[in-house]
Amino acid sequence: MRILFKNETTRKQFSSEYRKKWRYPERVKEKLLAAENFILNSDSLMDIAAYPPFHFERLRGDRKNEWSIRLGNTGYRVTLIPCDENGVELIEGDILHLCKTIRVVMITEVSNHYE
Repeated sequence: MRILFKNETTRKQFSSEYRKKWRYPERVKEKLLAAENFILNSDSLMDIAAYPPFHFERLRGDRKNEWSIRLGNTGYRVTLIPCDENGVELIEGDILHLCKTIRVVMITEVSNHYE
């Protein structure tokens, strides 16, 4: 899969090329590296959705077009938006039904869900 970023701040929060500047707990750093590798090596969004430890789920309310994956039991999550091959956000239709064909995601945030 290919990973896009909402902005430069998000790239620095998620991308391992900035891991020396990350200020996360060690366990979160490990999980974040593993999540990045898993996403990059996935064939489609179906691989991510089918991986139970991620608890892939759609967000609600103002963020209803975003999805999240959990970074284990750390309290941290990564939010993302599925995109087409041109990087256009897919916000209409049954995303879970389209998972097999989605090969691009846009990371929107890495955050501690409980802060």
